Amino acid sequence: MIEIKNLSFSYLNAEGKQKSENPQLNRVNLKIEAGEFVLVCGPTGSGKSTFLQTLNGLAPNFTGGVITGELLINGVDLLGAEPHEFSHLIGYVNQQPEGAFVADLVLDEIVYSAEQLAISKEQIAKDVQRLSRLLGLEDMLDSPLATLSGGQQQRVAIAAALIAGAKVLLLDEPTSALDLQGATEVLTLLQKLAKEEGVSILLAEHRISRVIGSVDSVIVVHGDGLVTKGKPAEQFNDTRFAPPIIELGQKLGWNPLPISTRQAEQLWERAPAAFEPKTINQPSGIVCEVIDLEVTFGLVSAVKKTNLRLFGNQITALMGENGSGKTSLCWAIQGSGTRTSGGVKTSAGDPKSLSVQERLAVTTMVPQRAADLLFLNSLADELHESDTFAKVPAGTTANLFQKLTGRIDTSIHPRDLSAGQQLSLVLALQLVKDAPVLILDEPTRGLDYAAKRALANQLDLLRDEKRSVLLATHDIEFVAMVADRVLVLKEGLIIQDSSPLEVLGHGSELASQVAEVTNEPGLITIGQILK
Repeated sequence: MIEIKNLSFSYLNAEGKQKSENPQLNRVNLKIEAGEFVLVCGPTGSGKSTFLQTLNGLAPNFTGGVITGELLINGVDLLGAEPHEFSHLIGYVNQQPEGAFVADLVLDEIVYSAEQLAISKEQIAKDVQRLSRLLGLEDMLDSPLATLSGGQQQRVAIAAALIAGAKVLLLDEPTSALDLQGATEVLTLLQKLAKEEGVSILLAEHRISRVIGSVDSVIVVHGDGLVTKGKPAEQFNDTRFAPPIIELGQKLGWNPLPISTRQAEQLWERAPAAFEPKTINQPSGIVCEVIDLEVTFGLVSAVKKTNLRLFGNQITALMGENGSGKTSLCWAIQGSGTRTSGGVKTSAGDPKSLSVQERLAVTTMVPQRAADLLFLNSLADELHESDTFAKVPAGTTANLFQKLTGRIDTSIHPRDLSAGQQLSLVLALQLVKDAPVLILDEPTRGLDYAAKRALANQLDLLRDEKRSVLLATHDIEFVAMVADRVLVLKEGLIIQDSSPLEVLGHGSELASQVAEVTNEPGLITIGQILK
């Protein structure tokens, strides 16, 4: 279905010269069969999104740059063709599909691309019926897109991408903001499309542990221009993006490396390793108190009456399904979000009653859409402005950013950073403010495992008797690494307030991969294993 020959791609600077010494993609050669399900992975900022965009014409037609080589789609060389010339062959779902929707209703969104291609009404009607049945959208065709969950919106975006008859589907981080159930539904659907419909699927993803057991092969974009393809067990020598069970196998010297939880469990049963018990940091005084807080949007009660205390010296994870109210609760605590009733007590008073400057000295928040906080024209400007605003020595924010991502040219525009790099930048901008309440909403979205470990180290360094960190996330493995306390939210109510040993340990509904593998009481992370 896809054959790539000697494909190279480079971004250009304002003077029309190659931005970096090495091309983003350098002499790539690989083949993808019809119906093949392929995981595309690599370190944060390595060029995964760029690689996908070269396959549908967005690079260089939208991104700019220079491309050479051959790109054969179903036997036709389309290198350099305009994106609309690809649209009947390749469907594309970006990292935030809701940001690409053009309609208000599900049905209108699905048929839009087919209408642009002048497909007949009769054929569109047949395709809508087939795809809505295949994707489980039959009962929501007349629903507003804004009322759908993240997983449902992903399915709408996939239907809209496929209605033109595309036999190749490209997806960029489709499960990054989904809960476990939503992610499982999307992956099951993609497997069905590949096996039953013969659609070739390329899925760029950082949460590899969710995907690796489902795919036929793995493409690694290494970040130095090299792109390789092979079997899943053979492609994870680089620990920067190796998922937990692969990293566990590397640490314990397992050969071949396991690619499923069951394989890893069998290897552990044969030779279990010694490990240290997990320690939980004890809370100090109350840093923030939420009192009778409610959030309502029209007839929808996003957060029901909530009372909550956040303590110093603790990282509290807020977990729950998509639509459970996590983000609404975070913004309400921060002070700039909607509140129907109730209040928040901090050392400086209720954040909602403070000026912006005063509020940021008490509560800082990293939102899901990190780019919303980036306004300046270069990375250097953002880093300098952050140091000035926080009144810290020059280079403080840059040092934090470098620990999360490595060295990056500071002349680059922040919007040209990858999604993971943008998130790391905003994390650094907020971490440096040193506020006693730090709120992070999906902070690992788009981060590879190395960046997650670096973030975990930063959060550990931030522990203080007078500081509390609230972390809203679906990332079970990250919560297992950092959390001292887990709150589970369901339909706007906190239904569980427990230790991560109980919530994420073996046998629990939200058990981490390593906990499932090791089959030991409590919770084990890779960092606890001694061998």
